[in-house]
Amino acid sequence: MKKQVILLVMLFIHCSSWSQKDPRPKGSCTDSLVMKTPGKWLKMRDNNTAFDGVQQQEAYKRLDQIHRAINKLCPQPVGVDIRWKRSIGLSYFGTTKKYYLNRDNVLTFDYGKLLNIAAYGYSANFSPHFCAHTDRGTIFMPGEKAESSTGVWVTMNNVDQVLGDAAPDDTWTIDGLQVRMRTPVAKEKWKDFEVQYPEPGSRVRSILIHRKGILPYKPVSRKLYLDYCISYYIKMYDDMIIAIQKRPRRSQGEEEAEKRNMLARFEKQFGRDTKQMKTAWENYLANYQTDEQRRAEELEKVRRVKEGELKKFTDELENTTKEGLLDSPAIILVRYYSDLIFETDPEKGYMLVTENPDYIRKDLPAYVPQMIVFNWKWNEYLPNIGYEKMFDKDFQIDLLQAMIDN
Repeated sequence: MKKQVILLVMLFIHCSSWSQKDPRPKGSCTDSLVMKTPGKWLKMRDNNTAFDGVQQQEAYKRLDQIHRAINKLCPQPVGVDIRWKRSIGLSYFGTTKKYYLNRDNVLTFDYGKLLNIAAYGYSANFSPHFCAHTDRGTIFMPGEKAESSTGVWVTMNNVDQVLGDAAPDDTWTIDGLQVRMRTPVAKEKWKDFEVQYPEPGSRVRSILIHRKGILPYKPVSRKLYLDYCISYYIKMYDDMIIAIQKRPRRSQGEEEAEKRNMLARFEKQFGRDTKQMKTAWENYLANYQTDEQRRAEELEKVRRVKEGELKKFTDELENTTKEGLLDSPAIILVRYYSDLIFETDPEKGYMLVTENPDYIRKDLPAYVPQMIVFNWKWNEYLPNIGYEKMFDKDFQIDLLQAMIDN
């Protein structure tokens, strides 16, 4: 607790100026020294994969505004090095997908026509200094040497962080748009914004900033989900049935040859002990199945399981109809899971959605932010605790809201 108090005092005086001549602590490395050691802002190489000229300049101009706001909060880091960078690339928001099997029978897809928007972002990685235990003793290591993914990052015109994604082999689309899982929502808001968590209980938080009066996604109704689950299981079990039916079967002569070979093996194994040989032979025949019998048994088992799984979804469809909830958003824990079909707690469940291409204004230049996701993640390293409190209290999220459509 004493260590945390020391750290928070240092951070909340806005990281007051420290000498930059030799920031490394003297003597043996300790947590206390690490927390008091000034760090650096480190500019990392930008990542630009798609745009240049005016598009890049305008995107970077907005990202630099964000950088200045974060840098103003803590011009001189303490206990961490802060690595920051900008990136820009294509946005696939609102783009349709067409799935197919390629020549190697591997599932893949083609995108439809991209919308005229650029995806770009800013990240500031707060990497704590640490003590490394080596054969030379415990030595100080600066944050730039740490493997860390804590801090803040902002993405423009890309909502992957809050809408999640489907499994690579899940081809469910509605009007060509992939069905995705919006991350759970916390009960408490932050600065009047809804807070989402990629995973319940995780230390990552996200907020989606968008144009008022319209969402960049559309909820998938319970009815659409239940209808798809029914068709999903019908296809899955029908494919299993077809595979069993197509399985090669031995001829009657081959099966009789197997019996003769087994009888010969028993005769060799038990020799003159006819009683044991007879018992073994009778047990073998009692459990013996022809390929046709085995196939019929497997088919019956698959059909029973299919019937049971489908009943769960058809019963839920009937109940949902009676309750007048067919058009309600489908919130789930696991896709196509039949034992608990819907989750009612938004803090735990994932809402099924598709991106909403009608949200995008086509009259705006590609670089204009039409939706923004602000993410922040802090681990339990003591230096990060203070920065988490600082951002929660002092970061001006209105700066990002003002960028929408501008």
